[in-house]
Amino acid sequence: MSDLPEQAPSTPAPLTRRERRAVGAAASRFPGRVYVPRTITMIATVAFAGLVALTGYAGPALVAVAIALGGFVLAWGWPALLGLPSPRGTTTVLTAGAVFMAGAVVLTSDDPFLAWVPAGMAVAVVVAFLHQLLRRDGRPRLTESVAATTAGLAIISSGVALAPLPHVLGGADALAATMAGLAVSALVDPMIGIGRLRQWALFVAMVLGGLAAFLVALITGHPQTATAALLGLLAAGVSHAARRVMAALPAAGGARAQLAVAASSSMLIGVVAYVVVRRFVA
Repeated sequence: MSDLPEQAPSTPAPLTRRERRAVGAAASRFPGRVYVPRTITMIATVAFAGLVALTGYAGPALVAVAIALGGFVLAWGWPALLGLPSPRGTTTVLTAGAVFMAGAVVLTSDDPFLAWVPAGMAVAVVVAFLHQLLRRDGRPRLTESVAATTAGLAIISSGVALAPLPHVLGGADALAATMAGLAVSALVDPMIGIGRLRQWALFVAMVLGGLAAFLVALITGHPQTATAALLGLLAAGVSHAARRVMAALPAAGGARAQLAVAASSSMLIGVVAYVVVRRFVA
């Protein structure tokens, strides 16, 4: 049996100038997208913070309505942000989840005020799986769709944790301090577009968020200034970090996607604020 001649390893052909330019553009597209501040996201975040802070003085029910409104915005923009299949069904599931969980808080008059939120979440998850069963498009990217839908429901459930805060003595002021930190963190977002300041944006957002909440506590008299500063610092840090992470998504520049980023980064702070208020204020 004769030995086969060895073949010399093939060397890749050199790239043409046009191909090199295309590779360079593709490599630079990701950081360019991440480091562009989103105007709609900034405005929507500040508007949400103002709305929740004002409704906090009107009562927990109106806070729940404001959170549900944020959930509706998230439901509308979430499929566009993540590029999900069956966007109408996903929007319907998230809208229903916002109604179920906000309604669970409104209808609970005694502490613990979040007792029925897990039930609302469970019903929404069941609806999410029913949506997948009823899809008629062959159910492509099934796992991704389920994961994204349940993630959206989890974000809404975190935001719902803000609704009971006015029940606590001084809780409305604590909620206002938290929203002050949230709003200030959004105003720091333009720093991510400046190369030398980019690495300091999160730190600056947390410091200014804590300072804004500290000033709210001085004006209102509640909560204690140290607790208020902690609320503002954590709210600013969590929301700013969330916006930075979601800015990497390919569709993050669209208007609907920017609104979804604003809603999700605003509602993610709910659990953090609830834990701090119940531990240090209640």
